[in-house]
Amino acid sequence: MEQRDVAIGPIRSLAAAWHNPTRSGRTYYLPPGAALPHDAALDDSLAAAITNSGTGAVMFWSADDVHAVLPPFPVEAAAEFDGWDTGPLMTLLDRHRTVLVLLLRLSGFAVGVFEGERLVQSKIGSRFVKARHKKGGSSSGRFARRREGQARALMDKAAETFQAQAEVYDGSFDHLLLGGDRMTLLAFRKRCTYLERLESIRLPRVLNVDDPKLETLRTLPRLIYTSRVVSSNP
Repeated sequence: MEQRDVAIGPIRSLAAAWHNPTRSGRTYYLPPGAALPHDAALDDSLAAAITNSGTGAVMFWSADDVHAVLPPFPVEAAAEFDGWDTGPLMTLLDRHRTVLVLLLRLSGFAVGVFEGERLVQSKIGSRFVKARHKKGGSSSGRFARRREGQARALMDKAAETFQAQAEVYDGSFDHLLLGGDRMTLLAFRKRCTYLERLESIRLPRVLNVDDPKLETLRTLPRLIYTSRVVSSNP
């Protein structure tokens, strides 16, 4: 089995190459949590990749090879076609969406609003958080408490900025994406009560970014619109 991340441009090229409604095989559009088709033989790794996808999958199956596209946004309706039909996949990928993004690490945070692939609103912030204490001794506890306090102050500042940016936007959001450090984001979710209002549009994946800054936001559409392609030879 092969897995690779594919940006929006290359996935369009793949879809054009795969599209063949008269090909021997079938196409399955599977929303998140949908049961796998009983009439398509899949190896365990491919089946697990589809089952664990938070956005569902589009599977192009034949007796010779299978390709599953795990799209960046959820498959909304189950469907099945003879041959390989990539039309609904491209409709899903090309749909105009408004995405709210929060990037957070202990080095700082960034909030952005994207209309399609265009960044239309942003706010960057930071707050000093000491690096981890590498020595023991009586001072280590005080250092740890001070560091935890600085981290909480950063998250509270990020939460305030995040809510303000979300509320000032003149429109509605289709999706919310979080990115940065997973443990910091987990702690943030416990402190930012405003996130609960947006839970229904939060996508499960976490964007892998090292430095929450304006330049990162500007290049983020490459990650936002990336699909994972899983291929197998039955």
